[in-house]
Amino acid sequence: MTVPPKSSPKKQVSPTTPKSPKKRIAEEDKTDFVAPDLKKSRSSGSLLDLAMPTVAAVPGKVYVFGTGDCAQLGLGEDVLIRKKPANLAVLNDKRIVDIAAGGMHNMALTADGALWSWGVNDQRTLGRSGDEYQPLPVEGLDGIKIIKVACSDSLTVALSDKGDVYTWGTFRSAEGILGHSREKEVQDLPTIVHGLKGVVDIATGTDHVLALTTTGQVYSWGNGQQMQLGRRIVARRMLNGLTPESIGAKGLIKIGAGSYHSFAIDKNGKARAFGLNTYGQCGDEDAKKENVPSIAAITALQGETLADIQGGEHHSIALTKDGRLFGFGRSDSYQLGLGYTEEPGHEDSSSHKKAIRTPTHIPGLPTIAAVAVGGNHTLALSEDGEVYAWGFGEMFACGNGEEEDVQTPLLLAGKQIEGHRVVKVAAGGQHSVILAIPRE
Repeated sequence: MTVPPKSSPKKQVSPTTPKSPKKRIAEEDKTDFVAPDLKKSRSSGSLLDLAMPTVAAVPGKVYVFGTGDCAQLGLGEDVLIRKKPANLAVLNDKRIVDIAAGGMHNMALTADGALWSWGVNDQRTLGRSGDEYQPLPVEGLDGIKIIKVACSDSLTVALSDKGDVYTWGTFRSAEGILGHSREKEVQDLPTIVHGLKGVVDIATGTDHVLALTTTGQVYSWGNGQQMQLGRRIVARRMLNGLTPESIGAKGLIKIGAGSYHSFAIDKNGKARAFGLNTYGQCGDEDAKKENVPSIAAITALQGETLADIQGGEHHSIALTKDGRLFGFGRSDSYQLGLGYTEEPGHEDSSSHKKAIRTPTHIPGLPTIAAVAVGGNHTLALSEDGEVYAWGFGEMFACGNGEEEDVQTPLLLAGKQIEGHRVVKVAAGGQHSVILAIPRE
């Protein structure tokens, strides 16, 4: 999941959050983030033995499009907008195999497990010093092979081939900087999360992280003001959220996140969610239920077998095993790709306007292999290596060259990607990133 910047380009609605007291942070403390004994799951059931993710064997070229006034594009200080996919040439010889986009920063993973970063570095999200407007290597990971990376708003998370998690940057709350950990306000360089072992997948929201272990358990940490951690965080003890804890469920095989909500898929392919639900983005259709405080089944999707589920600022997209997409949540910028912003014939004075709370099939798409959800736009990657985009269009993040919202899935095209097959997609707050290889 990818997340929006702190100032969303359109119709930003900040969730209601409790205030937290000021905290004391030891700025001089340079030690690694050491988590105390992690709390065990409260649920029963057998544990799984999940495999580590595989890394693509064939490297590709990185292309960017959207708004880059905060260095998101990586094309230099003079290139602030790309209406169509543009090659990030500086990475062409780096053997890039994966990409990730956050609110206003990005990561590219090389075949040998190194990271390159570009974009906003205010809270050290790039994991290095130097020019923000062009990709440069992340520092402090010598001898560590990274196999997956995820970007939140002000934090970056990386997973090594040993199942270890590394983080840098900081978490924020409604009141400002929350901290990277109890001991450190802002972490300059990658540091290992001690005590969290055997991780096979990671996901990030705006200010929270999920980690899936080989045993099928999920741990969460960060800001929990909207219940996105799957547990209640008392306002006066906000720092408690910075320690990874189990969400209290087993048998999970996939995780995902929206800005302020979270997802998990169990071994039977059934979706679950928790966190902010003001637009029905957790799949709970009750308009009066603003939060889902702990992991709960998405009832309307129980008839589907899911492969993935991801969220944006206030909307969600679910991918089934057979390549169909379902959308639910906020829809005022056509984030769901349905061509309408409210359910036809449905009126509910108690609900937020421009929301479709019922998970609804998104028509007009071929078989989809992967999905990336930005703040208010969505990218879908087909099995044939083509990209379809829809949603908020004023920042050109849909890549169609127009400043209007894209109401239904639109095939991504551009001179620079002609004759190419897209293999990875990533969506940020106001921009998008794709990885492509020549078609044979």
